[in-house]
Amino acid sequence: MAKKFRICCHLIQWRGEQNENPEKIMRQVAEAGYDGLEGFKIQWAEQLVWLQSTAAKYGLRIVNASGADYQHRIDFNAALGNDAAEIQGAAKKDFGGPDPGDEDFKRAGESLAESIAYAEERKIKPFHHAHLGRMIETSEDAKRLLDVAPGLYLLLDTGHILAAGSDPMDAIKWCGGRIGHVHLKDTHADDPANWDYRKGRFRQDARFAELGAGNLGLDVGKVMTALEEAGYDGWISVELDECFPPKPPAEAAKANREYLRKLGY
Repeated sequence: MAKKFRICCHLIQWRGEQNENPEKIMRQVAEAGYDGLEGFKIQWAEQLVWLQSTAAKYGLRIVNASGADYQHRIDFNAALGNDAAEIQGAAKKDFGGPDPGDEDFKRAGESLAESIAYAEERKIKPFHHAHLGRMIETSEDAKRLLDVAPGLYLLLDTGHILAAGSDPMDAIKWCGGRIGHVHLKDTHADDPANWDYRKGRFRQDARFAELGAGNLGLDVGKVMTALEEAGYDGWISVELDECFPPKPPAEAAKANREYLRKLGY
């Protein structure tokens, strides 16, 4: 029997097509076997209603709905019946540079207090994306920011954490009870033994990859098991910014979904 996680497909791999023919993309995502989709750029409530009603025709949910600001994001997700939403990210360039200190992390946490409070009032878990250039690049960063930002949750992005030379398993170990969302993706470097994201050129010397096609040490099965053991019950969003090896978006989505099926998910 397959283990149960709600698996959604992140639409960034369709890029410009998202607004041209969204129903076509929804059909492809449903055919690949996903439960939801993430990544539509939503500008007004009527658009959200149309997207969700159309997605429902294919048995899909809109996950982590976007918006012009954190209030729109939180309100849109609350209206959809979601229990978590991404808020604005604090950037390292604004809080101490590449190697922020404890005081920098404290100031970054304070800068998110208003959006965290807004989310809590609406029973939404506010999460911060682990992403290159933001306060959370590594698993260590995740622990440091969550320690000084009560009420904040982590968007565990395995691809970005790997690209930063860190281990996503550590983030699950340290922050497992405060993970609000997951972006599951692999990472491949041309010279993995010497890859350093501060010296190399990401998207040229390294890139996100299809699940199982990376070479920086991601064990997808162990990540999924660790999330289960941590009690995580949110969405797993399979994301592929660039396709390595190259494939059309619908084929890449199917390949990633089949990879998880073979692991029992």
